Amino acid sequence: MFVRKYYKRYKKISTAPKIKDDNVFDVVKNLLSLPWILGGTKDFLLSIKETYEDKGVLTQKQIDAVRIIETKNADQTIEKYNDWINDYDEHKREIAEICAHYYKSNPPYFADLSDKILNDADFVPSERQYISMCENKFASKVVEATKAEPKYEVGMIVKGRKNSPAAVENQLFSIIKVNAAPVRSAAKGAKLYELLPFGKTQTVFCEERHIRKTRKSEA
Repeated sequence: MFVRKYYKRYKKISTAPKIKDDNVFDVVKNLLSLPWILGGTKDFLLSIKETYEDKGVLTQKQIDAVRIIETKNADQTIEKYNDWINDYDEHKREIAEICAHYYKSNPPYFADLSDKILNDADFVPSERQYISMCENKFASKVVEATKAEPKYEVGMIVKGRKNSPAAVENQLFSIIKVNAAPVRSAAKGAKLYELLPFGKTQTVFCEERHIRKTRKSEA
């Protein structure tokens, strides 16, 4: 009984005034129709839509939050998006997928956008989303590392550099595969190789910067 009275006394009761605003409800529906609205933003708008459909009112804070999302998307119309789709060629799609793999391995940035790009072949990010995700300094390094010509070829014998990760440091390897997985580091020499350690049957993955050619005395 004491516990019940305690929580009843201290229960937080919302005193925010409720507002009926059909215009905001229309804004929410329009925002939800935009194909580039994803993740947490979409979940929030869906919750607002459900609340308004159920109760017919919103708080001022909820309305203000919707207006902020509306403002952020004011310059992104369906017409502009359709024009952008025509410019979103295979090259841009490839770049987007390279960057999506990188951000998938380095959360939390662009998590929802990366998932959509990698799992929906028909999805096209908005131009703003593409620029934000694919044309920053980190993404540029990832794309550069991915596109760079590999220093080593399949079948070559290489050695783990000093101070490289413990799994490869000072060990000899045969290269099994070049570009073995998407680049996961925004660094020069981040291209990934699949390597087979001498005397072992389990391969390892290693970035190009952590290996070097062997000397004659080491081969």
